[in-house]
Amino acid sequence: MFRLIKSDYDAYGLSPKGLIVSLFNFSTFWLVISYRVSHALYKKNIPVLPRLLRSMGILFYGAEISYGAEIGPGFRIAHSVGVVIGPKVKAGVNLEVFQNVTIGGRDRESNGILKPSIGDNVTIFTGAAVLGPVRIGDNVSVGANSVVTKDIPANLIVAGLPAKKVGEVTVPHSLRSMNRIS
Repeated sequence: MFRLIKSDYDAYGLSPKGLIVSLFNFSTFWLVISYRVSHALYKKNIPVLPRLLRSMGILFYGAEISYGAEIGPGFRIAHSVGVVIGPKVKAGVNLEVFQNVTIGGRDRESNGILKPSIGDNVTIFTGAAVLGPVRIGDNVSVGANSVVTKDIPANLIVAGLPAKKVGEVTVPHSLRSMNRIS
């Protein structure tokens, strides 16, 4: 768990020298820590504390990140308000989400899979929704207010309702700082 938190800290590009100041300036990092702790407790079958931490995330940050989601190292939330990440969502390394992003299932099941699977180095911009049993490849950017309901191959920029290809990512994860997890 501490290795994951360290990688998340690095994803924020925060200075190790100013750890305390950085933590107060980046409140969304506390939300990520809360998710990491709740997920670790959930994996150890500790029932009450993960729910409590999730509820605190809703109350203090306006975001609901399920302790049942599996999110890889380098997780970054730019702005927390309105972020919803459902249970059983799987995401790889360097997931970055902005405000009002929803990642979760739909009401009906498809092939036994309800939730999205997200590759490495994916950025999901403001107001976007990734819904249902979709797969998003590596190095993908999902544009603001887009709705993803079908699989997205690697190295694409998608936008719209429904999300469609609008470009290609030529430099993987070029929108992030150079302090990323590799």
